[in-house]
Amino acid sequence: MSTVFSRFTLLFITISFVAAHSTSAASLALLHPDELKALEEIASTLGIPKLNLLYVYGDPCYMKKLNIDVANPGSENIIACDCSFNNSRTCHITELRLKTLGLPGKLPPELVKLPYLRVIDLCRNYLSGPIPMEWALMPYLTFISVCANNLTGPLPTGLQNFKNLTFLGLEANQLSGPIPDELGNLTSLTGLILGSNQFTGSLPATLARLVNLEDL
Repeated sequence: MSTVFSRFTLLFITISFVAAHSTSAASLALLHPDELKALEEIASTLGIPKLNLLYVYGDPCYMKKLNIDVANPGSENIIACDCSFNNSRTCHITELRLKTLGLPGKLPPELVKLPYLRVIDLCRNYLSGPIPMEWALMPYLTFISVCANNLTGPLPTGLQNFKNLTFLGLEANQLSGPIPDELGNLTSLTGLILGSNQFTGSLPATLARLVNLEDL
């Protein structure tokens, strides 16, 4: 009798545990599936192999980071989300900070598939390639930092299309050529960091339009 009772008790506890966790999982706000798929593409372009995006408890908005192995001291692996959508059941990524992770890929144009993104911080990696002009299509993007990477070539004049930027950090790369006059059209900038590159010529007079600038 006691053996049967013990088995019944164990079965009841197991069912209760599974039910509780199923209810908890169902009540979690999860990243929008389109953005979850986009993260896989973004990770591939950044050079992150085999990104593990587990269901629910591996959800990037639940974990507040990407599920990758990080061994570098001083690294940052941070994802911030707004989970107020669809009656607080759906999340959208608002910040992506992947710093000092030794990422060997390129700046990912696929970030445009995160339409609510406000902050891109990919500082201190080994990323190459141009600044993707697709990023200018993100209506909420205000902060870009890609310092201390392997970016080369001239600054594109298309940067003037990033109308909502308040911070642009491009320091410690291998960018070259003149600083384009068009940077003076980014009138919302409060921070513009360009040092430790290989620019030529003088600062364009159009930078005088940046009346909100606090840090140059």
